[in-house]
Amino acid sequence: MVISTKYFRIFAFIVLIAFGCNNHQTDKVIDAKVIVLTDTIPTLRTTVKQEPVASHVQKVPDELNDWQFAVKVYETKRRFHYVVRMQYKELRVTDSLNIPNVGIEPTVLIQKDSDPFSCTLGFSDKKGQFKPLSRASIKGDRLRFKTVASYAVGVFRTEAKQ
Repeated sequence: MVISTKYFRIFAFIVLIAFGCNNHQTDKVIDAKVIVLTDTIPTLRTTVKQEPVASHVQKVPDELNDWQFAVKVYETKRRFHYVVRMQYKELRVTDSLNIPNVGIEPTVLIQKDSDPFSCTLGFSDKKGQFKPLSRASIKGDRLRFKTVASYAVGVFRTEAKQ
């Protein structure tokens, strides 16, 4: 009996489908656990506060004027980026502050320094400890904004042992 090429192809196709559908899986189902390696915080804010999230104000002694040394930190649309507005007497300066993403909602803090008209800007880490970033100060009637520390955040992955 001679089978034509057309029928042979149809027969081979049906055999392949039959073997493909008859796939017996012997793999065991293991309970899957989802492990979050890092906390996921959106990089953009939905609402931006108009009032400062941190501020430091100190009166400058003067007989005629009501001057002050002031440092105020404001949120921006980007979650880990802030605008710093500083004032000394009639001098006003704007700069920026970048907080590292340590896996929690960033909290900007300002601590008064021992020097007059000086404060340190930083953030609170996961343990609630103050981590300094920049210092605003007055040196010889000049307003200075200097970076005092920088931080890096790394993500490490380890394979789960089964």
